[in-house]
Amino acid sequence: MKMVLTGLKTLETGHGDQETGKLEKGFTKTRVLCCAICRTDAKMWEQGHRDLVFPRVLGHEMVVKDHTGKRHIVWPGKSCGTCRFCKTGRENLCEDMKITGFHTDGGFADRAVLPEKSLIPLPDDLNTHVACFAEPVGCVINAFEKLSAQKNDRILVLGAGTMGLITALYAHHSGLIPHIIEKDEAKIKHVAPYLGATGIACTKDTHESEFELVINTCADYIAFCQGIAKLGKAGRISFFSGISKNEHIETNLLNLIHYKEAVVTGVYGMTRDHMEKAVPFMQAHERELMLLIEDIVAPEKALQLMPDVLCGKHLKYILDFRLASDTVPDEPGQKAKSPARLNELTPDSLCRKVIETITPLSDNKLAAATSKIDDKTKPLGALGRIEDLAIRMSLIQNDLNPRILQKNLFVFAGDHGITEEGVSAYPAEVTAQMVDNFLNGGAAINVLCRHHDIEMKIVDMGVNYNFLPHPDLVMKKVARGTRNFAIENAMTEQQVITALENGMSTFLTTYDRHPVDIVGMGEMGIGNTSSASAIISVITGIPPGMAIGRGTGVDDKGLLHKTKVIERALQFHSPDPGNGFEILQKIGGFEIAGIAGAVLAAASKKTAVVLDGVISTAAGLVAYIINPSIQGYLISGHKSVEQAQKAALSHMNLVPLIDFDMRLGEGTGAALAIDMADAACKIMCQMASFDEAKIARKIFHKVIKPLLKFFRLNPGHVESRKNSIEAAWGPSYDFDLVSYGEHTCRTNV
Repeated sequence: MKMVLTGLKTLETGHGDQETGKLEKGFTKTRVLCCAICRTDAKMWEQGHRDLVFPRVLGHEMVVKDHTGKRHIVWPGKSCGTCRFCKTGRENLCEDMKITGFHTDGGFADRAVLPEKSLIPLPDDLNTHVACFAEPVGCVINAFEKLSAQKNDRILVLGAGTMGLITALYAHHSGLIPHIIEKDEAKIKHVAPYLGATGIACTKDTHESEFELVINTCADYIAFCQGIAKLGKAGRISFFSGISKNEHIETNLLNLIHYKEAVVTGVYGMTRDHMEKAVPFMQAHERELMLLIEDIVAPEKALQLMPDVLCGKHLKYILDFRLASDTVPDEPGQKAKSPARLNELTPDSLCRKVIETITPLSDNKLAAATSKIDDKTKPLGALGRIEDLAIRMSLIQNDLNPRILQKNLFVFAGDHGITEEGVSAYPAEVTAQMVDNFLNGGAAINVLCRHHDIEMKIVDMGVNYNFLPHPDLVMKKVARGTRNFAIENAMTEQQVITALENGMSTFLTTYDRHPVDIVGMGEMGIGNTSSASAIISVITGIPPGMAIGRGTGVDDKGLLHKTKVIERALQFHSPDPGNGFEILQKIGGFEIAGIAGAVLAAASKKTAVVLDGVISTAAGLVAYIINPSIQGYLISGHKSVEQAQKAALSHMNLVPLIDFDMRLGEGTGAALAIDMADAACKIMCQMASFDEAKIARKIFHKVIKPLLKFFRLNPGHVESRKNSIEAAWGPSYDFDLVSYGEHTCRTNV
């Protein structure tokens, strides 16, 4: 798909590549992920330009992906490389410049043919939509490099549009003191969230003057005049934005430049170097720049947005070609690199070693374990699922006398970009607050772990917060939360592997310190039910509408919205149900990947793994897809009220142990189930069999019964007889008295 300007105010949808012939040397085909609509684009749409030739694909503020799957921002030009400006590092002034989206087709298309030298690689942790600001940020950097600004200089920024707000943010970033003047009260209100987040002052006017620096970021000539008046002696003013045509400026005002010895510098675009410098700035201010995005839309909406962009009252609109209704499919040989499968991992990677170490649960003791539990002094099956659990623990430990000496539970925590879509009843900040609660020992899971003598650790896989060191905190942060998988992949391919390996190493480090007999998997992450539901929908095939639950307690309207968000996301991503790596990359969470890694590691050490609710179960399901041999080591702790869990457990042939209508998460259900597993092991080891009970009956009839009769007849001799028995058998001796299978009594002497 491409949006083609075929005439003034005429933007039409087209199909096919911009270049169908042989590629010109030095050019490469790319896939456009996103492209922002610049006001320059809107001016070309409305007014045209003498050098603009129709038809033309507009757009120059873009993020693209090359044939290897690597993301790039694009310096929107092709310079000659030989003129005096190119040779002195000022290629933006090249005498033979060709501008992308003006002289050649640009980014309003799902594919673009671009100069290879114009591509600037992006780091994996930079949001794709934020990266669309690289070009305007580069322009701002160009302006500041010409101003010779000093720390604590006061700078007046004229205009509170996108460029003005970026300029003020960069000034603040550089240690200057910015003040924005914006005459439109409505615009000031519109950008209030940004101003509040950055602490930058913005007013309709100011009584202050004698500013060291002035940057005019709007086309209003009156604003330019005001800037000259507000400038202090020996001040510097940046002629940043072109002024409206055919306006007149009072010469008396211009004379102030003479009297003040002011320095006026023009700024035209940016060099490739300026855009490279924009990247770390965008990384440092990703949150603030996100507030400058008016909306992220499908490319078909470009035409209707042009008037809004032109009027200057709105911030940045971004066309996301991944949201297009009829994007042209990938060509053979041009597909991005698929997320890793096991055989693509390096042989020495922890991930591969762990996965390949896992062996299926052996059933060589199944018959013996079943016979042993059946022979206990009870009717067959009278202990219900406790009996199944006892057999399972015997098989996992390959021992007819299973024991649980070391119990552990990990709470994996991470934030989710999908919360930007309003899918949770709680703000994302609650994740960090709950982790603090865990560390302070005040959560439900803390109480249960203390009660059942379970060693508990909290694992920071990706919380958007920096915690102080704590003995119960394991630092495994991959990033400060995943990306919003409604509009892009939740994480990069490398982050998937890192998250899995961080989960693996968390368990293995604990196991190396002291072997673990059973481990529970808990979680905390606002928004993670959206990720878990999406994962379960993909793998099991149930519709998203059946998989989505209320999570933290969204109302009916919120549930409907949440369902629509997940449906659109799954249509957008279409993950491979058989590729656990791809599923995590596209719709996963860091804590979910961490749990999956820990599950795989525990199975590799033949340790029983207790899953908790729907989140933990979704993570276990991903681990099961990666290596189905883990199934025998898995125990479902409890039945969640989230309906997706049922489908996931059915897929793995698991049945939950308890049903308390719980939906708290944290690992609370797993903690209760761990205690049940401990009880099951003790039943297997300590409960008498019928043969053992027969021996007890003989002792009773020949020894104890006569003694009891004697005690009843001679109460004065009880204490002396008790002492005699204790001397012979110890202070306490238990006898199980069984009368033919059903009625059991116990006497303690």
